[in-house]
Amino acid sequence: MIWPTNLPRRQRGSVLILAILVVAMVTGFAIKASRDYQLSMARAEARWHGAQARAYLSGAESLAIYFLELDEELTVDSLLEPWAQELPPFPIEGGVILAQIEDASAKINLNDVVTVTENFKKTDGAPNDPERFSTPQKHFLRLLQSFPEQYPITEEQAISLLEAMVDWTDTDNDISGYNGAERDYYQSLDPMYLPPNAGAFTSVEELRMVKSMTGELMALLRPFITVLQSESKLNVNTIHPQLLRTFNTKDSLTPLTLEQVGQVMQEAGIEYGPENLFADNPAWDSVVGDKVDDSYAATASNFFRVTTRVQLGDQRRSMQSLLQREEGKITVTARRDVYDYILDLERAATPTTIGQTTDNE
Repeated sequence: MIWPTNLPRRQRGSVLILAILVVAMVTGFAIKASRDYQLSMARAEARWHGAQARAYLSGAESLAIYFLELDEELTVDSLLEPWAQELPPFPIEGGVILAQIEDASAKINLNDVVTVTENFKKTDGAPNDPERFSTPQKHFLRLLQSFPEQYPITEEQAISLLEAMVDWTDTDNDISGYNGAERDYYQSLDPMYLPPNAGAFTSVEELRMVKSMTGELMALLRPFITVLQSESKLNVNTIHPQLLRTFNTKDSLTPLTLEQVGQVMQEAGIEYGPENLFADNPAWDSVVGDKVDDSYAATASNFFRVTTRVQLGDQRRSMQSLLQREEGKITVTARRDVYDYILDLERAATPTTIGQTTDNE
C-alpha cells in the first residue's frame, strides 16, 4: 500500500488507524466464517453419526429377535439357551455395537401385584389373612421381607406398603385395608403431589413415589421387579435365587431362608420343564413341609427386554426394547432411549462370529 506523503502528519495517522480497523474487521469476519463453517461441519457429522447410530440400534434389535426366533422349544426357556449368552461387542466402522437380551419374565411384574382380588379392600378380617391376597401379591410381600440384614421389614409393614401401591394405581379414592394412601395423604406432603390412579404402573421408577417407599428399599427391589402391561409369571429357570425366596405354601407370607433356597437349588437339576416339574422338586417336602404354591411359576418366558448400545465417533446411543412372544411370534411392544451407556472399547478387538461368547469380566 502506497501512503500519501503530501498529507499532514495528523491525517496520515488517521489513515493508519482506519487501515488497522479495516484489517481487524476483515480478520474478525474471516474467523467468524471459519468458526461457523466448522460448527456446521460438526453438526452435520453429529447428525450423520446419529442417524447411523439409530440404524445400528435397530439392526441390533433385529439381531436379538432373530436369536429368539431360533428357539423352537417354546415350553422351556433357560439360561443355557443361545439368546441368554453374553455377546461381546461387535466392532463396526468407526465404532462398536453391543446387544443384550434379558428375560423380562424373570422379575415380579408390579402390575400383577396391584391387580386386586375381591377381598383385598375388606377390613372386617385379619389384615394378614393369606386369602386376602392374590398369588403375585404374596410373592411381593415375601420379597419385601427377604432383606433382613440390609433393610428389615415386618409383615405388617410389607402389607402397608402393598396397600399404598394398590391405592396409587386404582381408579377410586377409597383407602385399601388399614394403611392405604389416597389423595389426602399425598396432598399433605411438602411438596404435594397426587397419585395417578391410572390403573397400572407405567415404570419401575414410579414406585419410588408411593407412601413408605424409600430410596434404600427401592435400590434393593429394583433388580427383581419390572413393569409389564400383560400378565407374566416368574420363569423359574431364569430367576435370581433371591426370587426363589418368594415361593412358599399358599397360607404363608414368609420368605424362604437362604439355607432353604440352597436346598431347593441343589435338587433342581439342570432346568425345569414338562418332564421336571417345579413343584415336584423333592426338596419342597422338607423346606415348606407341604405342597409349594407354584401358580405363579412358569418354565418358559413371554417377555424379553433387549438393550442395544452403539458408540460411533463421538456418538453414544442406547435403546431398550420390550419384546413379547406369543406362539413363537416376536413383536416389539415398547421402545425407549436409555442413558446408562457403559461400554468398554478395549473389549472390542477383532470381529467375532454371531453367537460367540466371552468370559464375564
